[in-house]
This record gives sequence, structure tokens and C-alpha cells, in this order.
Amino acid sequence: MSARAPSERTYHHGDLAPTLMDLALTHISAEGVQKLSLRALAREAGVSATAPYRHFPSKRCLLAALATRGFKQLEDSIRSGGAQALKAAASESGVVDPLSPRGLELRLLAAGRAYVAFAQAEPTTYGIMFGSVIDDFSEYEQLQEAASASYAALRETLEDLLAIGLGAGLDIDLLGGTIWAGVHGIADLLLSKSAGTMPAGPTDPARLPEPMRAVSALRGDVDAALTVLCAPMLAPGTGG
Repeated sequence: MSARAPSERTYHHGDLAPTLMDLALTHISAEGVQKLSLRALAREAGVSATAPYRHFPSKRCLLAALATRGFKQLEDSIRSGGAQALKAAASESGVVDPLSPRGLELRLLAAGRAYVAFAQAEPTTYGIMFGSVIDDFSEYEQLQEAASASYAALRETLEDLLAIGLGAGLDIDLLGGTIWAGVHGIADLLLSKSAGTMPAGPTDPARLPEPMRAVSALRGDVDAALTVLCAPMLAPGTGG
């Protein structure tokens, strides 16, 4: 039995949308958002030029769907990261109360680690989520809900921090903004090329320009950077 030609492919309900989304990520990674075309994606998927519009009325709707999927993945990563960190600690030293200072430290660091790992693993999706291609999430209800849910995965840990007197005395929104800004900055710097391109192969860090040394050190020990960032938030608050 011969294989179907691309133009003869059929998709069950729900199959075409994720296929188009995956193809779109490949195109964006290679050529940027501006050159993305629904018709070009249709050709590559082997469907009619109008088929993508049944799922995505416009290119912006496709981008919103990619961002929505990304925020859901990020939420899952943050939540599973915290659970895994507690489980690993329990296997070493016994069960750790997730509401204890140690448990909260593990959860907070795991959230930061998951955020940075997601950005490094999915840089194209991360760029769509936090870039300027979608300037108003309120236009897309599912996107807004997914973004809020991913932040809630962090906020729950911060609420627990404040409940036992940690959090550096900050209110919940300022605490959240501070942690988010720091972790987002780490992720952005690791992805950014503004500090220069790292040379291939082993290099003596002392011979690198200072900005590149900083990025090299950060890349070499993200956990240490996250610990430095989060340490003040894990100290008892001063109130106010």
C-alpha cells in the first residue's frame, strides 16, 4: 500500500492544530515571527490553504495558542519541580514538611529552576510568551487564564512563605514581582547574545571579557545564582 501524498493527508479532529503549532515553532525559530504564514504552514502540513483558519482565524490567534500552551507547560514544570524536590529531599533525610522553612526553600528554588530550564529548553515559545508579539493577553481568554495559572504556581509558595513570617517583610505582590524579575532576568541573560558569543571549546574564564565571564559563571551554576537570589526572601520578614 503506497503512502499518501502530502496533499492527500487527512487529520482527525484535534490533530491538525497541534501539528500546525509545532510547524509554526520551527518556522519562527528559523525565520522569526514576521515571516510566519498560515498558508505556508498549510502547504507543509499537506492540507488546503483554508484548513488552518478553522483552528486559527489569524496568525495572532496561532501565536496566542502557542503562548497558551507554553504557560500550561511552565505551570506543570513549576508544580512538578516542587513535588520532585520534596520527594528527593525525603529520600535523603526523611519527609520534609512542604510548609516548613526547608520545604518552602526547596519549593521556591525548584520553581526558579523550572522557569530557567523551561526558557532554555523552549526558547522560541518563551520568546512568544514574554515578547511583544501579543501585547494584550485580555484579547485571548484561554491565554490570560493560562498565564495567571502559571504565576499562581509560584504565588502559592510565596503565600506560604509569608504565612510563617518569611518573605523579607514584603507584601505578596512586591514579593512576587521581585522573585519573578530576578528569575526572569537569569533566564533572559542565559538566552541573550548581548554579552557576546561564548567561544567554542574550553576557555580560561580569566581571559574572557567581564560580561562574558559573568554569563559563563551564571551558566555554570544556575542553582547557586537562584540560591543567592532567593536567600533574602527566606529570611524572617521585618513587617510592613
